[in-house]
Amino acid sequence: MTFISGYSLSEDYAGHLQRIGAFAIDLALVTAVSWVIALAAEFASLLSDPATMPLMSAFHLLMPWFYYAAMESSPRGATIGKMILGIRVTDDGGYTPTFGRAALRAIPKCLPILWPGYLAAVFTQRRQAFHDLIARTLVLRSGT
Repeated sequence: MTFISGYSLSEDYAGHLQRIGAFAIDLALVTAVSWVIALAAEFASLLSDPATMPLMSAFHLLMPWFYYAAMESSPRGATIGKMILGIRVTDDGGYTPTFGRAALRAIPKCLPILWPGYLAAVFTQRRQAFHDLIARTLVLRSGT
């Protein structure tokens, strides 16, 4: 029996409001950092150069993905929003996910068209959203 498979109490899983709140905090943080970088690039006249536009666009697409993947595969297993709200991501064995698993988990979170996948957490026994089901991860309260 693995660490997570022994869980039967739903109190161990992060609540819907905690998950949405953490996502909102992270979204605000990533957006703010993105704006600061865009303003710095504008002041450095990088945005007026057509050659740098594809690079800046790629950066703005990859930055949120890397943020989620790096933070959730770190020893804390949590983004800043998750840390603030006391929740963390684990793999289905109860361990911090690898970077690859966290990177897979981050893809749907970075595509707004897939955000309705959060609704799956309402209907699944272990409160797993679409991206958790794909990556075989769980979101638990940090104290567990």
